[in-house]
Amino acid sequence: MRTASLAASRRGILGGAVLLAIGLAFMVQAVGMPNAASYLFITLGLAFAAAWWTGTRQYVYLVPAGVLLGFGLGLVIPTWFGLAADTAAPIFLGTLAAGLMGVFLLAPERPLPLIVAGIIMLVTLVQLFLRIDLVPSVAQPYFVPVILIVLGAYLLVERRGH
Repeated sequence: MRTASLAASRRGILGGAVLLAIGLAFMVQAVGMPNAASYLFITLGLAFAAAWWTGTRQYVYLVPAGVLLGFGLGLVIPTWFGLAADTAAPIFLGTLAAGLMGVFLLAPERPLPLIVAGIIMLVTLVQLFLRIDLVPSVAQPYFVPVILIVLGAYLLVERRGH
C-alpha cells in the first residue's frame, strides 16, 4: 500500500498532465497533422492514465483514461490506415469498448465498465455482421453520449473505496 507521503509528493499530477495533453494536441494541430482534433482525446486519455499510474491509482482517473483513449483511437485509426468510411463506426465503438475492457482488467472488482463494454460490443457486432440496428437510427446519435453520461454519473455517485 502506498504511503501518505508518496501521495503528498504526487500532488498536481493530473493538472499538469492535462495541460501538457492539451498543449500537445494543439501542437499536433499547429503542425498540420490530419484529424488533429481527435488527438486531444488521446492526449487527455494519456494524462488520466499517467495520473492513475503515478498517483494513488484512483479509479476516477482510470475510467476517463480508458474511455478517452478508446474514443480517440477510434477516431484516428481509420485515418491512419486509410479505411473505408463504413468501417469508422465499428472501429470507434470497438476501441471504446476495448478501453472499457482495459479499465475492467485493471479494476476487476468494479464490473460496470465490462457491462458497458459488452453492450457496446453487442451493438457493434450485430450491426457489423448481421446488419441489424439494435439501436434505432433515430437514437444512434445519442448512443455514445448516453454511455458517457452514465459512466460520468457512476463516477460521481460511486462510494469511495468500493
